[in-house]
Formats: sequence, structure tokens, C-alpha cells
Amino acid sequence: MSISGLGNARPLPPPVRPARAAKPDTERDDDYLTGRDRELIFQVTGQRDPLKQSATAFAAILSAERAAGRLAPGQEATALYLKDLNRRYERTGGPNPVAGLLPKALGYLQEGGSGRIDVSA
Repeated sequence: MSISGLGNARPLPPPVRPARAAKPDTERDDDYLTGRDRELIFQVTGQRDPLKQSATAFAAILSAERAAGRLAPGQEATALYLKDLNRRYERTGGPNPVAGLLPKALGYLQEGGSGRIDVSA
């Protein structure tokens, strides 16, 4: 008994490789965070210790955003960026770990926490 069409079967394509190489074992997730990121995390979570900071969801999110390139090196985590990040979580319909921290983060950034100096005064 023969099954028609088997003679025309094509080989499967090779598996998709990740765009980024795997991190070396010595690299930590929080290695992506900038000094300003760490200050923002402190203001939002109250954690100054880098090991405790990296254990917070907010730090993990910022680190993942930097690692993925959505928050580029040299780009600050601004109020606009955090609002967009919150909207992205809201659209998923799942848990939103940013929502509860957003008001505190925005308050800090609006008070001048971005490190910018007002030279007009």
C-alpha cells in the first residue's frame, strides 16, 4: 500500500537560533542596569543593596528591557517610557508588575529624579 504525496516531502528547515548568544555564567542580569536605573529602583522599592535590588520585579523588568535593547544604553528610563511599559503589560491581560510601582516612579521622575538640572532658574 502506498500513500500519495510522500515522495514530494521536503526536509524541515533548521531550528531557529536565538538572536543573542547565551550569557556567560559570570554575567548577571543586573549587569545591564545603569546607575540611574539603580537610583530609580531604590526610589521605587527602597532597596539600595544591588543583590536585593536585582531580586525585585521592577529591577528585573528594567534589566530585561535593557538586555533586549528596548531600553538602549544611554537612554534613560523616563516617565514616558515607564507609561509605555505599563501599557504594554496592560495589553497582555495578565499580571502587571509595573502598575503598582508606576505612581511612585513617576513622582520621583517628575521631582527631578532624572538627574537633569534646570538651568533656567
